[in-house]
Amino acid sequence: LAHSTEIIQAVQRLNGREMLRLNIGYVANLFYSVLPGSLDAFEHLFPTVSINLFDMTCGDQFRALEDGKIDVGFVGFQEPNEESNLEFRQIASYKTVAALAKNNPFAKKKVIKLRNLKPMFFISLSEASYPGYRGWLIATCREAGFKPKILQEANAERTLIDAVESGLGVALLPDQIKKLSGENVSFRPISPLVVSESCIAWKKKNASAALKAYLQTVSALATRKR
Repeated sequence: LAHSTEIIQAVQRLNGREMLRLNIGYVANLFYSVLPGSLDAFEHLFPTVSINLFDMTCGDQFRALEDGKIDVGFVGFQEPNEESNLEFRQIASYKTVAALAKNNPFAKKKVIKLRNLKPMFFISLSEASYPGYRGWLIATCREAGFKPKILQEANAERTLIDAVESGLGVALLPDQIKKLSGENVSFRPISPLVVSESCIAWKKKNASAALKAYLQTVSALATRKR
């Protein structure tokens, strides 16, 4: 509580003396998760801080964070690299679902055994746009006893959904992705259960008082939602 008060006071001391700005990046599916609530709570506490939002891939966010173009990023799935200049914090956990075209026979099942998807082609997210996703996909499928046949890589989540909708293949995604779904895409739980962690990231050397206050707001909201 004392630490929270110190951060609030630090932001308030800056108000009126300099323009306070917070640049936030996010991957599309996280726009419907912790992000909206955190913005509402933060703007209530700090109405004079100007907030700018940027819809960016995970890879673009990392580059923007390093270059100082954004202060914090809702990067989604990411395995933190100890050698990175970025700090990571888990904010949510999501069940993994299989995304399939509605005319796919597996779409009729209530739950899909992951090993039964072995004959299918998979659509992955590219390493440049979503670092770590391809490795996670391969490791997840290997746990189920097979190596996925990756037909295509997409540079954005919406592009991946379009590829699935057209019947090119299936994809494994956090269930939050349903918010972006097309009319001809079905999402089914998989067995065994696979949980993916969602993170925010920021540059370790960023000493912005507004950033510290926002990180605390996000963490408090994420804790309440768990």
